[in-house]
Amino acid sequence: MKMRAKHYWRYAVREKHPGLLAEVVCDAAGTIAMISKTPQAELSCFDRWIAFLTILAKRLGISGWKETGCSAEVRGTPVRDAQHSTDGFWTIDVRLESLAIGTAAFDPSKPGYLRIEVEPGRAAHDVCAQTRIVTGMILSFGGPVVIDTDGPFLEIHPDKDFQIV
Repeated sequence: MKMRAKHYWRYAVREKHPGLLAEVVCDAAGTIAMISKTPQAELSCFDRWIAFLTILAKRLGISGWKETGCSAEVRGTPVRDAQHSTDGFWTIDVRLESLAIGTAAFDPSKPGYLRIEVEPGRAAHDVCAQTRIVTGMILSFGGPVVIDTDGPFLEIHPDKDFQIV
C-alpha cells in the first residue's frame, strides 16, 4: 500500500524510498484555474519570526501543502522583495508572465500571481542567499506545484530550476 504525502516531506521520502509515495495525477487545466488573481499578502514580521514553529506543524501535516502532481515552468517578476523567515525559507510572490504545465498554459493577458517557497538545502535557496531578489527582477523557475492549504493558493517549490534572467 502506498502512502500519500499531505505535506512537504516528499523530497526526503522520495529520495530515500523511491516508489513509496503514491503519485498524484496532475490536472493541468484545473491547477492553472487556481492561479490567484491578486498577490498574496506580504509576510508580517510576526509571520517571519514564528515560521520556525509553523514549519513544524506543516511538516506534521497540520495545515501545510497538498500536492497537485503537476510541475510547472514559469517566468515572472516579484511584486515585492523576497522575504526570509526563521524556518530558512525564502518567500517570493510573483506576477506571472508565463506558466506552462505540460502543454497547458496560463493566459498571460489575464492577471496571475503565485507564491514561490524556496526551501533551505536546495540549489534555488543558494541563488536567493547569494543574490538579493527584488521587485522588478525577471525570474525563470520551475518545480512542483502545491496548494498551500492556509489560503488555499498555489505555490511552486523550486529546486535546481531557478534563475534570474
